[in-house]
Amino acid sequence: MKNTELTALIDRYCAAWRERDAGARAAILEAVWHDDGRYSDPTVEVEGRIALCNLIGETQARFPGGEVVRLSEVDSHHGTFRFTWKMQIGEGKQLPESIDFGRLSSDGRILEIVGFFGLIGGEDV
Repeated sequence: MKNTELTALIDRYCAAWRERDAGARAAILEAVWHDDGRYSDPTVEVEGRIALCNLIGETQARFPGGEVVRLSEVDSHHGTFRFTWKMQIGEGKQLPESIDFGRLSSDGRILEIVGFFGLIGGEDV
């Protein structure tokens, strides 16, 4: 996959984290997330697109008005990728910059994301 295509895929994935309508969010995830995709971060581990869609909804309820914004370029090699992001939570507030590492499936959708909150040696979330 070309880096421009991967960047567009990651941007659509980030858009799913901003989408408030569950049906529209599910449609975005269907295009970018593999059926058996796995997501984990320090607080949770889920498997499957429906579980991820629900997790995003729960996160939005926890951080009303929160917006996930990609900060870095998408770096990739051999079907793996990484990028940094932050969640802006309103009124100029944001959570610490974080990083996601992922793998692509053979059909070009996201198969796995492993997220880390904050930077190494930085502020804990």
